[in-house]
Amino acid sequence: MARIRFDVLFGVLVLSDVLRVFLPSLITLVGSAGETPAEVMGAYALSWFVAAFLTVPLARLVPSRWPAVGGGAALIVARIVLQATDGGDAQLYTASIGLLAGLVWLVATAMTAREPVPAMTGFAAGLAVSTALQAAIEGIDLVWRAGVVPWVPLLVYLALFAVTLVRHKETEGGEPAAPRAWLAAGLSVLLWGIYTGNPGHAEASAGWSGGVAAAVIAATAVLSVAVAASPRFWTRHPLVPAAGLVLSALGFAMGRATVDGVHGVSPGWTVGAQVVGQLALAGCLGWAVRVPGPDRPGRCGAAMAGGWLLFVVLMFAYYSAYDLGTPNRWVPVVTALGVAALVVRAPRAAERHGVGVWAAGAAVVAVVAVAGVPLWRDTGPKWRPVDDGGLRLAAYNLRMGYGLDGTMTVTDQADALRKLRPHVVVLSEVDRAWLLNGGRDSLRLISERLGLRAIWAPAGDEVWGDAVLTDLPVTSVRNTPLVKGGPTGAEALQVGLRWKGRDLTVIATHTQPPDDWKDLGQAEQLARLARDAARDGRQVVMAGDMNLEPGSAPWKVLLGAGLTDALAAARPFATFPAAPRPDQQIDQVLVTPGLTGRDQTNEPVAYSDHRPIAVTLDAQ
Repeated sequence: MARIRFDVLFGVLVLSDVLRVFLPSLITLVGSAGETPAEVMGAYALSWFVAAFLTVPLARLVPSRWPAVGGGAALIVARIVLQATDGGDAQLYTASIGLLAGLVWLVATAMTAREPVPAMTGFAAGLAVSTALQAAIEGIDLVWRAGVVPWVPLLVYLALFAVTLVRHKETEGGEPAAPRAWLAAGLSVLLWGIYTGNPGHAEASAGWSGGVAAAVIAATAVLSVAVAASPRFWTRHPLVPAAGLVLSALGFAMGRATVDGVHGVSPGWTVGAQVVGQLALAGCLGWAVRVPGPDRPGRCGAAMAGGWLLFVVLMFAYYSAYDLGTPNRWVPVVTALGVAALVVRAPRAAERHGVGVWAAGAAVVAVVAVAGVPLWRDTGPKWRPVDDGGLRLAAYNLRMGYGLDGTMTVTDQADALRKLRPHVVVLSEVDRAWLLNGGRDSLRLISERLGLRAIWAPAGDEVWGDAVLTDLPVTSVRNTPLVKGGPTGAEALQVGLRWKGRDLTVIATHTQPPDDWKDLGQAEQLARLARDAARDGRQVVMAGDMNLEPGSAPWKVLLGAGLTDALAAARPFATFPAAPRPDQQIDQVLVTPGLTGRDQTNEPVAYSDHRPIAVTLDAQ
């Protein structure tokens, strides 16, 4: 029996590429960052996953290999077109068609697999290679990279997929897996994307060096292929990986801590939960496909499509919870329970395949590639903050690292901030690991590109929130959750800095007001924080996407706390939407009377839905 199906490995790698474009395109292009009704965005996404079920009747009308080969070929073409697109509708529809093509290929593969064990091992290996590649290129996927260089690895693995797809032939006499076993595929992708195979989440965990954390996750993912290939050798009984997966999901769900004065941070031990979860997930996949069943291709295909339909439903349940204000930590736990239920009754003896040595060697390579020589690392030209006697402060709502055209713009955002030459940067809507946005640590990318220290504070969850970057000495850090307002939650990050021999407090915030500030609770809370910080004569700066206009009711509350407008000399100072003509003044810099603002800048770039702003503060 073949050890692993390489056509499945490379196909899953290509499909994961497409998925990392499709999901953020839903938010940035279909959803327009909240402007499109959620039900419209959900219906658009569901339609592509539901359409995959049509593969089952199609496979009964044509030769069995045609849907698999045709879907795989369409996936390859779509991925090539994606590399050549530059955002907008072309990106959205190409990614959508590529996703459907990949699902058709997978459903057809499940229907025709006479040797299901190598197919599922190939599926686990595809996820593992995708994890290692994303970690090595630091989360900036090939599709977002310009120039000729990204085409080289892309065309290599597309060619390998094409060759293995065409050359693969099913052998007769294999024992098919139970149809329900294929449900595990789609469910496993959700767990893998949210946490088990997510290098960004590991990088965001407290106490870990970003490169080391990513290397650990990449090496674990590669080693997990051996577990999927020989689950009995590694886990002895299906209850072992099933229990491990559920326990890791529970650990992930409870992974919040207060670290160095900041609430809601992902503690360092959650990287261990990711490691256990990835190994257990691979073991579950290995056991699931060894559950024997009748030769019912149609049911196998429907199960594969059903697993992916559950993937998108549960993914929406997880991320839409932030908009609905409901708990979402039950989603990975329930998903893990579902995968575990598919394997606990696996009676078939799990034979051993000799892929352990290969997996161990590949894991070593992954560690070297990720921790030692990240591919295409480019921190940009050397620069220094402005040196004119003032404190240069910039503020930028990153929109999770995506521009108005739906392309990933994290490096462009860093370059735009560099041109402002700030000593302090206040960032809003910083995404450090959301699967919905590609699963990258945007904060690490920007801070390393600028060469500034990053201070992080969660708002929506442990990997979504606000940050302060600076080259100044940091004397204190704390954050305060704000009262409930808009969908993602809000907080105020207070960072004590030493500047020109004096103490200064920067309060970074991204307010989420309910019902257009009918409730002034967040403004009143921020006013109290500013007054308390200024009591000992310390100067205070409050900045960020505050979602309020000069002269509004919350504005008056903040000015009543003794703050003044550092952007007053440049009014009107519209910052949203970034293009073509901003008409809202909602990004603010407020200061105590001991500071005055000059050289206000409003950069006309569309790397986010907000423009980056900057002001130089002088002490009186």
